[in-house]
Amino acid sequence: MAIEKMDLVNIKGPLNKLDDTILKCSDLGCFHPKNITPASLAGSKFEELEYKNPYQKLLSRMVTLAGDAGIELKYGDIENLVVDRQEVKAFVSEFSERFLTLQAQRGELQKNIEQHRNALIHLRHLEGMEVSFDKIFSNQYIKVRFGRLPLDSNRKLSYYNHKMFFFFPFDKDESYLWGVYFTTNEYAQEVDDIFSALFFERVRIPDYVHGTPQLAIDLLETQYKDETQKFDTVQKQIETLVSENKARFLDYYRQVRFLCSTFDLRKYVGVANGMFYMVGFIPKGNEKRFSETLRAIDGLTVDLMPEDNDKRFQAPTKLKNNWFVRPFEMFVKMYGIPSHKDIDPTPYVAIVYTLLFGVMFGDLGQGLLLSLAGALMWRFKKMELGPIVTRIGFSSAFFGLLYGSVFGFEHALDPLYHALGFSGKPIEVMDAGTINMLLIGAVGIGALIIMVSILINIVLGFKQHDMDRAIFSQNGLAGLVFYGTVLCGVLGMLTGTSVLNPVVIALGIVLPILLIFFKEPLGKLARGERKISFESGVGSFIAESFFELFEVVLSFVANTMSFLRVGGFILSHAGMMAVVFTISSMVSAGASPVVIVIGNLFVMCLEGLIVGIQVLRLQFYEMFSRFFSGEGEPFEPISVDMAAVQ
Repeated sequence: MAIEKMDLVNIKGPLNKLDDTILKCSDLGCFHPKNITPASLAGSKFEELEYKNPYQKLLSRMVTLAGDAGIELKYGDIENLVVDRQEVKAFVSEFSERFLTLQAQRGELQKNIEQHRNALIHLRHLEGMEVSFDKIFSNQYIKVRFGRLPLDSNRKLSYYNHKMFFFFPFDKDESYLWGVYFTTNEYAQEVDDIFSALFFERVRIPDYVHGTPQLAIDLLETQYKDETQKFDTVQKQIETLVSENKARFLDYYRQVRFLCSTFDLRKYVGVANGMFYMVGFIPKGNEKRFSETLRAIDGLTVDLMPEDNDKRFQAPTKLKNNWFVRPFEMFVKMYGIPSHKDIDPTPYVAIVYTLLFGVMFGDLGQGLLLSLAGALMWRFKKMELGPIVTRIGFSSAFFGLLYGSVFGFEHALDPLYHALGFSGKPIEVMDAGTINMLLIGAVGIGALIIMVSILINIVLGFKQHDMDRAIFSQNGLAGLVFYGTVLCGVLGMLTGTSVLNPVVIALGIVLPILLIFFKEPLGKLARGERKISFESGVGSFIAESFFELFEVVLSFVANTMSFLRVGGFILSHAGMMAVVFTISSMVSAGASPVVIVIGNLFVMCLEGLIVGIQVLRLQFYEMFSRFFSGEGEPFEPISVDMAAVQ
């Protein structure tokens, strides 16, 4: 449960081995590259590799071609990068040209076949007409429209007998009457509008149809058969072409895709005197495997050094936590990534979040149901929140045992308590005497959390040799002594025991306040600065420090009182469930269980969401703000997304 230690890595090799090096680094999955600057290399001819990705267009063309050819793109392991871009371009161009030629032939044949099929369907309904199409369409003064008319509309034609048209039916099926109508050029628009209103569907006779319908059908059937055979032949040629080139195509695709995906990594590469240089970090424990794999590449040298060997490169942060704590990394990352020199706050977050949620939302039945919901969220949706909900659900169930609440039934566990020798619940939430205890206990928990957070900040300050942070700040030793002394004084007042005397007040309150007030000049002295100056003048410094000190004192009070909400939500949960049972008692016996079930679901969803947000708020504002900077860089090793197509 810490931040993993790292090793600094320097890689140097011939420029023609760069792609092989990136391939091996990607396969190892443990190398985090760092941006390299000219000053970081010895050599005046250093250059950065920055130019347009030459593989992007080629990859896009291959993806499009694969989609047209029906080749399923799969990304597999690559043993060696032996691809030559010009060779691949030549192969893709030849393959594409042959495929597109056959595809165009297939498309033209398919279009003709579809036209013949549709024409045959229409012509078979016109077999009853023995007049040649050539004679009909050659008339310059008559407009002819072939098509079909709904049977219901046929009865309405009699309403238009006075109009200038003649309709001749040839065939009939269950829904339509197939036929033709004639009209003159002068009345064509009016008649077309009439038949359109009657839902007449026009059938356009192709220009290549000649003679009577029967002769045209015989001719089209022969052409349809010939072109279908040609289509099958072309389809087989396409399948043969694809099958013969598929393996080579996929091999080229894998290599081109890898080179395209990793090309942006060249921004981390520096070049000097015909050699490339890369700098990065690997987690401890990977040194042997990493160095042996890369040194197998001809001409490559790999130097491993301690992570802090070069101050110009900040080590990335890789969190290492156990199964219980790991899901809570999501909350930490929402605030930021801890610096590699900091400590991992995830265990602290996990413990505090789990306990506070359980305290504020204590119910055995609802807690177990939350755990089940969290498990399902992770099992079926892979939601990062799922494992967290599972853990806080069990915490809720545990505190529900202490409160004696099961889905709001406050006395369901009484037999269990009696069997264990208790007279009743360990904690009676709604008892008048318990309420004060809960509120005071909530403030006490908050004070403890604040003090632990300050202690963490002090440890980090000493670890990083930052005396301002460790000693003189409100979250340093001065703030801890001041806060602890005030808490002891308040506790003494509540218990009737006086712990404050002039010495305690002087050392525990006045001195810390002075240290916080003079934090800036004292910090400079601690850093060895002999000359102390105030940029805005002494008066401005005193005014600013006074108001900052006032804010510090006020924030201690406000932050401590914020934890009253912990006790408030304990009472709120019990009160909401009491309302649910009051409503259930007001309805009929049959509706009462429904009200209880719906009420439980409502309280569990609404209050569970609010409590979860409130606990997160307490952590962000009362805990994280005291010691966590979130200025770290996440550990992101070189890798290629296997799921993406391009």
